[in-house]
Amino acid sequence: FYAIHKNGTVYTAEDGILHGTIRTLVLQVCHEHQVPVILQPPALHNVDQWEGALLSSTSRLALPIDALYLPKESELSRHPQDLVRIFNYSNTNPKKGEDCLTKQLQQWVSEKVIKCSTPILL
Repeated sequence: FYAIHKNGTVYTAEDGILHGTIRTLVLQVCHEHQVPVILQPPALHNVDQWEGALLSSTSRLALPIDALYLPKESELSRHPQDLVRIFNYSNTNPKKGEDCLTKQLQQWVSEKVIKCSTPILL
């Protein structure tokens, strides 16, 4: 899980998580594009300062999160009262004509996977 702060910093935990291949790629593209990373769990009380959030996995690569819910402990929920934040990724940076950082990270990770992949000829 990654929280992308409005100031352009990515927050992600260092401990208690799987340090998988896609996470490594996310951190590499952040480094390559001079995106600051703070290796500490994102603080939910700062969610109003997040531009967006991502999940990473082998099957989904870097996937932006559309909505963040916080259900009561030990319950599954998507009830409206559990909604913490909805993220809108359709906004671009009008100055540069670029997508928001969350969408850029998604694109950069996808490009990195393609670049590092070996074609299989059938």
